[in-house]
Amino acid sequence: MGSVFIRAQPGPYIGMSRILAIVTCIKHAEIRCMRRSRLFAIGAYWIVLTTLSWAAFQNSKSPQPDAQKLANALANLQRTPEDPQVQRTYLDSFPLDYKSFLQLFDYYHVLYDGHDYIQILGTLATAHELEVGRLLVQLSKDAHYEADAPSYLQHLTAAYGSKHPVTFATLLKELSPKDRSNLITFLADVEVHSSYPEYQNIVKELRARHQIELAKQFELARENRQRKGHLH
Repeated sequence: MGSVFIRAQPGPYIGMSRILAIVTCIKHAEIRCMRRSRLFAIGAYWIVLTTLSWAAFQNSKSPQPDAQKLANALANLQRTPEDPQVQRTYLDSFPLDYKSFLQLFDYYHVLYDGHDYIQILGTLATAHELEVGRLLVQLSKDAHYEADAPSYLQHLTAAYGSKHPVTFATLLKELSPKDRSNLITFLADVEVHSSYPEYQNIVKELRARHQIELAKQFELARENRQRKGHLH
């Protein structure tokens, strides 16, 4: 077809101009298609983003059975803090693993940031030393440092270990090496160890009770964290 077109139009400039016009039209058509595709993609993106944001908002505000149960248990504990049954109910209502912990206390979740719920566990350790210790260890073995709820968990676990070193050491030894290492790394993850007396006291108490290997793991984690801080 191209050769026929050239023979029918012997003037080379006329044939070339038409070819250029066709090419230009095709390019414009392609640009329009690309623009429409981009607009469609952007529109679809915002629809999906809006839908997900609304779903997250609704999820954060919708009542959840576990959250409601824990909220009721906290209210009862605050009213009658010395009641053994109320204490037991609170411990039984608290999340047992880190994933469930975040589902209640993390950003955009119904009990964010969980300060009162977490801190009150420390008051129960006197009457329920083993139960509180086991709960904190199970939560902390999968944890990593972030602001708010994870940081409250970090400091509460360190405070527990400082005050109850024998039970704490026993619970740590029940963990796998990987989980124990992650827990210790989690507790060591602070910017300034000189203002973190709970951690220093864990090391001191472990050494005083001849838990030398555990104490060395805490010391090594502290050194690694401080070295990491210096690199930044």
